[in-house]
Amino acid sequence: MKSQFYYWEKDLRKLINSWDLIHGAPSDEFDALNHKILSHLTKGVDKEKLFRVLKSELIIYYGLDPIDNDIHQLTEEIINWWNNQ
Repeated sequence: MKSQFYYWEKDLRKLINSWDLIHGAPSDEFDALNHKILSHLTKGVDKEKLFRVLKSELIIYYGLDPIDNDIHQLTEEIINWWNNQ
C-alpha cells in the first residue's frame, strides 16, 4: 500500500500543480493539501465533503480566495482522477 500511496501522491501532485493556483510556486507547495486529499479519498470521501475540504484548505491554509465554481471544477478533476486509479 505504501508504494501505491507514493504513486498516487506523485500523480496527484502533478494534477494540483497543473492548476497553477500560485504562479511560480515550488512543486511541493501544495503537498499538505495533496496528503489531506489522499487521506480523504482513501477513506471513501464523497464529492461534497471533498469540495468543503478543498475550499477550506485553499482559503485558510493557503490564503487564496477561490470562486466556488472553480472549486467544484477542481473537485471534479480530483474525483475523475481518483476513479481512474
